[in-house]
Amino acid sequence: MSDKVINPQVAWAQRSSTTDPERNYVLITVSIADCDAPELTIKPTYIELKAQSKPHVGDEIVHHYQLHIDLYKEIIPEKTMHKVANGQHYFLKLYKKDLESEYWPRLTKEKVKYPYIKTDFDKWVDEDEQDEVEAEGNDAAQGMDFSQMMGGAGGAGGAGGMDFSQMMGGAGGAGGAGGMDFSQMMGGAGGAGSPDMAQLQQLLAQSGGNLNMGDFKENDEEDEEEEIEPEVKA
Repeated sequence: MSDKVINPQVAWAQRSSTTDPERNYVLITVSIADCDAPELTIKPTYIELKAQSKPHVGDEIVHHYQLHIDLYKEIIPEKTMHKVANGQHYFLKLYKKDLESEYWPRLTKEKVKYPYIKTDFDKWVDEDEQDEVEAEGNDAAQGMDFSQMMGGAGGAGGAGGMDFSQMMGGAGGAGGAGGMDFSQMMGGAGGAGSPDMAQLQQLLAQSGGNLNMGDFKENDEEDEEEEIEPEVKA
């Protein structure tokens, strides 16, 4: 059985910040199939990784991987995060030492084009788009459809069986969240009296979360009155 030492493929991306150390980092993905026995060395100015592919029955070659990168600028070694995932990749998150808005122009100290180091376009975000991308992610979380959170109109358990009366006021009591009784609001197990979710959203927004059931019932009765057909005289 012979050995073969190769440089693994590397893909990288980065973020930058002048004020937030947690948003000032480099992401590195090292491609090593069946990564086995990795040895990682992290220093302020460089990283070094040694590993091998797990040998399979009948294999005549064991691939030994070795990677050494002198970094463009210093990092904080003790904050480095790393792991093997999916049996194919070794992931690293390196935190830059200097807080600055400008991106590193390259990963390496030397201005040399290494054929095994590529930009990770799936993770790359341009400098002037960082805040916008993060804001979009936050907006997506905040803009969750309330009707889906409540399990749809008239669902028996709602949202995977969550008991909203307990969540909003403890043990299914009627006094939670400013007097909201979710057992009444949800109309039992999805009966014909279940509230319209659009109306519920509107009332919640207007009340700042402190919904009075009298208001809801009053509106509900008005809707029912509108649905009554006029009496037909003979």
